Amino acid sequence: MFVFCGRLPIIDRRGAAVVEARGHDPRRKPLECTELTLPCDKCKGLCCKYFCFEIDEPDDFGEFDDIRWYICHEGVSVHIDEDGRWYIQIMNPCNMLGKDGRCTIYDDRPIICRNYGDECEYVGEDYNYQAEFTAPESIMDYARKTLGDEEFEKQLVKFRAKAEGMKKKDMRARLVARGVIKKDRKAAKRRKNKKK
Repeated sequence: MFVFCGRLPIIDRRGAAVVEARGHDPRRKPLECTELTLPCDKCKGLCCKYFCFEIDEPDDFGEFDDIRWYICHEGVSVHIDEDGRWYIQIMNPCNMLGKDGRCTIYDDRPIICRNYGDECEYVGEDYNYQAEFTAPESIMDYARKTLGDEEFEKQLVKFRAKAEGMKKKDMRARLVARGVIKKDRKAAKRRKNKKK
């Protein structure tokens, strides 16, 4: 089943496997493109330079950190659409684009391309994302806001300690020394409450 994210083509896991299995055969002669239709006949393959698929909404530091890892890669971004669904977008042009930016297999293009429709980025408007993450810092800021400072730091210590094979208190000390987290959030809270 093919799904669409606004005007971005989306493929599910089963669809992704089908697309990967259809790889480009360099021995095949490109078909003559006789049926270019509006708006494709005016475009230079804007929709053919990336792909996008839905991912699970993160609910803990580890999942936010996975998204941070995705975004560390060139040409990768993550966004939340207008309905609150999370997507990863990977900038990677189709192997079937010619040097002129036109599809070399237009008459034999995959179904997902045929279903793309008239609402594409060539004729469409802004996507109205709730949020878009293009830098590792942006997803971590969002994670901190979503989880709350205290929970974010608690989970940061927990996940990093586990990954490094360290005790949580030693990891906390390391992160405090590096200025990644505050010295002792609970102690600061107790001091603030005593003053009241």
